[in-house]
Amino acid sequence: MSDTELSSAPVTVELSDCSAEDAAAVFDLLRTAFPQGAPADAPAGASGADGASGSTAGDGGGKATVWTETFDIAAAGEDVPPGSAGTLSRPVSADVQGGYVGVDRMRAFLASAFSVSDEGSAFGDQEKDVHLCLSNR
Repeated sequence: MSDTELSSAPVTVELSDCSAEDAAAVFDLLRTAFPQGAPADAPAGASGADGASGSTAGDGGGKATVWTETFDIAAAGEDVPPGSAGTLSRPVSADVQGGYVGVDRMRAFLASAFSVSDEGSAFGDQEKDVHLCLSNR
């Protein structure tokens, strides 16, 4: 695959350990930079039924929700101007998975909007998965 083919491959972003509002803040920002053909609705509820492919695990007060969206990073936008990213109520865990070029571009974009710390990564033959922690600058 060429760099052009790799850069247009889809990148999946999964957000966890966060509220629907924090997930919406991150995904709204990503949707402005990486327009989708048929954008998903913003995360709106724990069930994810009317949100961005959210799923829950557990029961009662121990629910864990994971919000998932896939982006085509071929039409990547500019870095985020300071102060234009939404404010997160607490740090958000983000898993970014896709081709090497796409994941690197997505991580760089997230770093232009939030403070990003690398929490781990896994590398495959043609894809990689990075676990990030996003927080306010």
